[in-house]
Amino acid sequence: MKRKIVTTLLCAAMTIGLLAGCGNSGDSGTADTEASAQEEEATDTKAADTGDMVTVSLYIPTLAPYTDEAIMEVQDAINAHLAENYGIQTKLVYIEIGNFDQSINLAMTTDELDVTCYFPENTPLATYVNNGQLLDITDYFENASDELKNTFTEAEIKASSVNGRMYGLVRKYQYGGYEVAVLNKDIVEEMGIDPAGITDMESLGEVLYQVHEAHPDIYALVPQSTNEMSWIQPWVKRVGLTSFAYTNDLDSTEIQSVFETDTFKEFCGYTHQWYQDGLIMQDAISNTQEGTSMVTAGAAFATLHNADVDPLEALYPNTVSTGVIIPPQSAPSDIGNLQYGISTNSAHPEESFTLLSALYTDAELHTLLSFGIEGKHYVIDEDGRADYPEGMTAETEPYGGFAATATYPNYLLNPVKASATVDDYKAAVEEWSTKVKMPAVFGFYFDTSEYGDFVTAYKNLEEKYYEPLRTGSVGLDDVLPDIKSELEAIGFYEVIEKMQGELDAYLAK
Repeated sequence: MKRKIVTTLLCAAMTIGLLAGCGNSGDSGTADTEASAQEEEATDTKAADTGDMVTVSLYIPTLAPYTDEAIMEVQDAINAHLAENYGIQTKLVYIEIGNFDQSINLAMTTDELDVTCYFPENTPLATYVNNGQLLDITDYFENASDELKNTFTEAEIKASSVNGRMYGLVRKYQYGGYEVAVLNKDIVEEMGIDPAGITDMESLGEVLYQVHEAHPDIYALVPQSTNEMSWIQPWVKRVGLTSFAYTNDLDSTEIQSVFETDTFKEFCGYTHQWYQDGLIMQDAISNTQEGTSMVTAGAAFATLHNADVDPLEALYPNTVSTGVIIPPQSAPSDIGNLQYGISTNSAHPEESFTLLSALYTDAELHTLLSFGIEGKHYVIDEDGRADYPEGMTAETEPYGGFAATATYPNYLLNPVKASATVDDYKAAVEEWSTKVKMPAVFGFYFDTSEYGDFVTAYKNLEEKYYEPLRTGSVGLDDVLPDIKSELEAIGFYEVIEKMQGELDAYLAK
């Protein structure tokens, strides 16, 4: 679970520490002067209270719009809580998710980044470790509170470890998901479309052609996020917590190149035909927007989307969801596909771990960070559920975390939203896990620490072909011979043969 999500995303990173409150610059009379003096005195008092405290930065990817003012208000509230309970301060750094990997890789070369989210599904955990980018937190974790240690299962700890050493904490979330398409509600109602009748790629395509004919001025289908056609895959991906090994389906134990699996070929067959027929945006490979934002705004009719315990209609205004295209399933890489860790170059590792630990155990802190300030960015209704303040919606509420909490460390700590179909997130996630079908290879781990050059070479190869094929802008049959030659050249089939032997031995146990 790689990586998103309501309206137009932020276009650039908002480095909060560089923002400052602005006062009036002109001479506006004695009253304003006195007010300014009082404000300055209050600021000086606050600085005196926290001036000796270490400030650690927290890098978070944005899934929805945030205003600078709202972020500063939440940061102030968080710092008041941190000062009272932990004796530290934080600087919130929000970065648009499409630019997040690149931004943190750059920030990790400095001491500006302390605690950060990262996506092992995009960059394998072993790569971060081999590059010396993440701090080994094993000793910190072993000496942490029982509350923190009991938060994670053995599988979750393993997912954040390399060679038995921990380098982060995985997001607490439901693992796996099911595939649907999110459709523009206005067009659905206008054309009398039955969303529930869309249950596979074939039936989705039939509707896309109808909409394209009726509304040729909008995109019939857009990627889910940037150039990613869909987060969830119609195949089991990344066996052994690697970035390069796949199986064809949930029951398969044969490791393959993703490009050679039948399910990948089938998916790309649909998208390539749709792309050629003008259903998919022609510049999809360079897209920078969220699909749901375009669908909500009416710039597109549909986008593929993964769903879980929360109804998508509540997250994305003016949309409806189709029937289930792919039933609930979990890929081997779902556990640990989003983690939080500490940069090796952090100047304050102990304080950073204090913040990291609190993010997973302190409900008040986590709710502040992900929902914002109660009464201003969200309210608690008479049923004890969180909702938008009166008159606000996902599009107008200034602190976007309430709309999309997927990238925060432990949403199970938050109050249940009014829109939720469950009464208790933790109980719902535990129940959800009983419905999700797990792959036959789940739990298998392949040590890639000795394959750094190969992993890098494969990543470059997949980046070259993967999304162009999935968006349909390139036909798989046209490039598959070249792909196989390049796989052979980097030693892919030799690595897979060794990995297959280890998997077979693991399954034999």
